[in-house]
Amino acid sequence: MLSNQVRQVFIDYFVRNGHRHVPSSSLIPYGDRTLLFTNAGMNQFKDVFLGLEQRDYTRAVTAQKVMRVSGKHNDLDNIGYTRRHHTFFEMLGNFSFGDYFKDEAMGFALELLEKEYGFPRERMWFTIFEEDDESYTLWQKHGIPASRILRFGEKDNFWSMGPTGPCGPNSEIHIYTGDLRDNDARWVNNDNDPEERTSEVWNLVFMQFNRSEDGTLTPLPRTGVDTGMGFERLVRLIQGGDSNYDSDLFIDIFERIQALTGHTNEQRMQNIVPYRVIADHARASAFLIGDGVLPGNEGRNYVLRMIMRRAMRFGRKIGLTQPFLYQVADAVIDKMGGYYTELSARRAYILDTIHREEERFARTLDQGLERLREMLQDGSALAEGETRTISGEAAFKLYDTYGLPLEITRDEARELGLRVDEAGFQAARQRAKELARAAAQGLFEGDYGRLLAYQEALAVLKADGLLPAEGVRYDPYTSLTLDTQIAGILRDGELTRSAVKGETVEVVLKETPFYVESGGQVSDTGLICARTNPDTEEEPAWCLAVKDTRRPIAGLVVHQCIVEWGEPAVGDACTAQVDEARRWAIMRNHTATHLLQAALRAVLGTHVRQEGSLVAPDRLRFDFSHSAPLSESELQQVTEVLNDAILDNLPVTASYMPYQQAIQAGALAFFSEKYGDVVRVVRVGSLDQQPFSLELCGGTHVEYTGDIGSALIVSEGALSAGIRRIEVVTGRYALNYAQNQARLLGEAAQLLGVPAERVVEQTRKVLIQLQEAQKALEQVRRELARLRFDEVMRRAQTVDGVALLVAEVSADTPDLLREMSDWFRAKHPRSAVALGAVIEDKPALLVALSSDLTQRGLDASKVVREAAALVGGGGGGRPTLAQAGGRDPSRLSEALAKADQLLREALARSASA
Repeated sequence: MLSNQVRQVFIDYFVRNGHRHVPSSSLIPYGDRTLLFTNAGMNQFKDVFLGLEQRDYTRAVTAQKVMRVSGKHNDLDNIGYTRRHHTFFEMLGNFSFGDYFKDEAMGFALELLEKEYGFPRERMWFTIFEEDDESYTLWQKHGIPASRILRFGEKDNFWSMGPTGPCGPNSEIHIYTGDLRDNDARWVNNDNDPEERTSEVWNLVFMQFNRSEDGTLTPLPRTGVDTGMGFERLVRLIQGGDSNYDSDLFIDIFERIQALTGHTNEQRMQNIVPYRVIADHARASAFLIGDGVLPGNEGRNYVLRMIMRRAMRFGRKIGLTQPFLYQVADAVIDKMGGYYTELSARRAYILDTIHREEERFARTLDQGLERLREMLQDGSALAEGETRTISGEAAFKLYDTYGLPLEITRDEARELGLRVDEAGFQAARQRAKELARAAAQGLFEGDYGRLLAYQEALAVLKADGLLPAEGVRYDPYTSLTLDTQIAGILRDGELTRSAVKGETVEVVLKETPFYVESGGQVSDTGLICARTNPDTEEEPAWCLAVKDTRRPIAGLVVHQCIVEWGEPAVGDACTAQVDEARRWAIMRNHTATHLLQAALRAVLGTHVRQEGSLVAPDRLRFDFSHSAPLSESELQQVTEVLNDAILDNLPVTASYMPYQQAIQAGALAFFSEKYGDVVRVVRVGSLDQQPFSLELCGGTHVEYTGDIGSALIVSEGALSAGIRRIEVVTGRYALNYAQNQARLLGEAAQLLGVPAERVVEQTRKVLIQLQEAQKALEQVRRELARLRFDEVMRRAQTVDGVALLVAEVSADTPDLLREMSDWFRAKHPRSAVALGAVIEDKPALLVALSSDLTQRGLDASKVVREAAALVGGGGGGRPTLAQAGGRDPSRLSEALAKADQLLREALARSASA
């Protein structure tokens, strides 16, 4: 049975048994800031298990994309060296949300394994939590002998979502693959068995309890089932391979690598670790990029860059010195793109991204590895007082200078029998502040008490009849003004009956027209005031200024307000009024964002995808995938396409449809949004024609594109590798921007003394004149420096037949210091020179030696490093030329004296040798 069949059999079996097939969620766990990557099948159902989300099904089956490269699930160091570890893999799972429980889950598992996959029962072992007598009895009910049911402790057979919250026992099914004559319980969960005779194939988690802060377990009102079965391991067991890499999931990928290396089958086996690493990392890279991750220096972007560079390093070990990983990823897409269609749809973009990263890193990888070997050879890489540990400072320097990830340095160290001071690396990285701080915490910043307070408030408001069963009626689309009623007021998270002037409170309305920040569009602001008689001009009894609007949990919308006057109270009739001018500006920008994405895709290509956005009243900001800056011509084309769509006054309509139907219709989805089964689709264009734009969107929009007025691109630049950012203004803001630009152009024309149409031409002339003047000035400075240095060179002394010069000079750049050393060495072929200067208030040192001296054992880098220590700095370089910097310029003369001493001693030693 091939892997595609194995996956489909699993899905089809559970669909026949009443489960909804739910497609894999993204590897980016949108909406869950506690995870770097999706690392389990249940991640996309977390809110369902917590009771925060309701779905129209109670049974589900998935084949979920998973990454495990961080936290307790970090398998990176094992990749390639073991038969079963991966960074990326698939997790098959079936789930019950208050439907069936242990008995049915066990029955499903046994029937599927035996009847569909053909595993003999005599090769199965079953583990349970040591206190779970119910599972012990149920497995026997299903015909499993008691001798095959093994009890283990909490470490192996009890699952928790966190220190508190839902948890429960789990039961694992293991498959024995060894000689049946030795089919014994001692091989189950035996990490010391080199032959790995048993393999855990399926984990059945039974969510049964809620754990309180004091550790007390209380039964959940609604139980659940969460199962997980590693797909790669299952395929290996079905196909009979010795390792996960021996199945058809990897054969084609291995053959692509072998074709690139030209290896024989014997050579492939001799290099099995690099083959496994490259194959695994190519799969991970393709899937991550397919889900919108790009190589970078932070968070999940760093992880992608690290595994790609790690694959490149292992490629070097088997002779792949030219870009190759993108070709291996092509084989991954060939293999996996049939089921995971996002791979096929984004093939060109995935391969281009990998190829560009390979080209970018190839220039420094070899240098970085060579520098590491040099540092190991001269001892500078080792921690002080250690002989087998690479210092954290050295590891960070390799990362900072050559982009060599810690993981690559660690791999090199491992092969040499060394270790890396990883804590020291992290400390050095933190001190240098090279990587961004950890991602911002979520809305509650881990304060589950606050979350529970909102849940309790919502329950109370429903119980008191102040809100309907579905919660707040949320409609930001129909009207900007709505007569409604105050359902609740929260002060510091607690429900209260009223508020007074000057207080900041959270107000819950029975219905609200205020938009809640989502999809890049900012929240509405406005007023909530006591309802008045429309036939009179009386002032409202009270009024609240709405500063922000949020949805902390499903069904609850809170308006953050300041009481302007009066005393609003629960039950008061009121009028909610969205700030109309602000909302119109936001709607112009949101519709313009859709037009902009369509224009970018029309001009640059369909690889362009939204990676982030901000829709505010004064501007829109749009982040998108594209690997190069936009040329002036491209920017002009995008502007024209964008404004043509505005001038065409196209209708803008919204409708609701099933998610899959919308995607099949060509609607664009944004990677970071979490969509339900039914989605809102915004269409720009007539219903009887091909739409100009079709996107999944919950935002607010103008009715016709002509309402936008006009749109102007005000900036375009790089946000990170492969991500560009454009800012656009529309409507009155576009008019103000154009007027301001015209004013500035007029002022420039006046200063240059030319008409506006000749400003660019005249500016070029002035710049050319300025550059010529700067070149002339620089030439004069250089000649003066040479004259002054000629005087300095006269102070050179001859030591053992070598011209020696040690001097403090006047230089404003390190380049000038190097040039001075060149002048001296040109005049004295056998020479040693040490120069120092104060450049921008900091000491700088340079030591240069003629090549014949390095052959006699002298080393400029050692001299400069020791001298630089006196000025609080460090440095290095080649034996013939080395430079250093420092912090204390007052001790520069001491540093030069030290260099003089070291050079004289070295010359004396070499002369007597």
